[in-house]
Amino acid sequence: MGRPERNLPESPDGILVEVTDRVIGARALLAPGPNPKVFNELVVGLLGRAMEHSPVELCACVFMSNHMHLLLHVRDQQALSRFMYHFACNSSKKIGKIRKWKGSLWGHRYDVVPISREPEAQWKRLEYHLSHGVKEGLVESPIEWPGVHAAVPLLRGEKLEGYWFNKTKEWAARNRGQDVGTYDFATKYRIELAQLPAFRHLSPEAYQDKVSQLIIEIQDRYRAERDGNPVAGVEKILSLDPYEPPTRHPKSSSRPRFHVASRQARDELWKEYAAFATQYRMASEALRIRRNPAAIDWFPTGSYPPASPFVGEPAPPRPQSPPTRRLVLDGLRIVDRGEIPVVEILAPVRVEGADSCEFFRVGGRSP
Repeated sequence: MGRPERNLPESPDGILVEVTDRVIGARALLAPGPNPKVFNELVVGLLGRAMEHSPVELCACVFMSNHMHLLLHVRDQQALSRFMYHFACNSSKKIGKIRKWKGSLWGHRYDVVPISREPEAQWKRLEYHLSHGVKEGLVESPIEWPGVHAAVPLLRGEKLEGYWFNKTKEWAARNRGQDVGTYDFATKYRIELAQLPAFRHLSPEAYQDKVSQLIIEIQDRYRAERDGNPVAGVEKILSLDPYEPPTRHPKSSSRPRFHVASRQARDELWKEYAAFATQYRMASEALRIRRNPAAIDWFPTGSYPPASPFVGEPAPPRPQSPPTRRLVLDGLRIVDRGEIPVVEILAPVRVEGADSCEFFRVGGRSP
């Protein structure tokens, strides 16, 4: 029987979801050491290339030592699946190469929890994301976390910056005997974090002020809870052994079906999901048990039928390989290097007084 819980019902305005994934064995393979700047640029480059591959909006992100959280505004399940497939596969290869780790970096399939359209529910999830690093007693403020964290970009209105490295071109150049530099086949990605859908009526400055107040509240709350006890500090975080299994089993709890702020919103979402799941299971039973080929058209829009293509709008075409810097060669010797190309991943266009906006934009590629 098909599993409707692994699908998102279609929504014309998109769906805000919280995505969580944990490193295999809860090891600290995502600890941003020994060089945090290089490691963070690699992670952001992986996010940027995945966002170019599948259009999603990134509202917040936090990469702890052994797990990650993303707040994504997605069009449908297909966009989310393509994004996570691209990011998970390439992060396993590229981060695994740094860590000398073979196989998958991730311990299991990522968890997805839809978030209601209520402003209170969306803000509560942003608070949860920004509190990472502080609530565990690791740093005093979320802006001190040495890994990739949404606190600073949201607070200052900055973009996340990182690099995607085209290893295919680099490998071919090395085979030709060229003296290849670190960034000769790199593309810079700049990612603009999108405002939460329920707060897109705010100006960027007002949204930053609201985030700033939230960060102050987080710092004050957990400072009081520590009752004078010191935090672990950045130095201890960077000294973690990425291969050593944790001394205690990571905290785990059953994930909710939805994140909501009121019982009414929960009931409405359950009602929508029940109708979606009922239609999905009936179509699945007709397709797999009764062998009725016409049942493929009965699946709800926004779902993946068992062993069948996605039901809904076709996926966007695969993007071209990102550009790399222009190299001037004298035989096999590189005599001049151009600038590293930049790909801008822009947030949605905010429309004054409107509830919806253009869903996704990728900025032009500049040399």
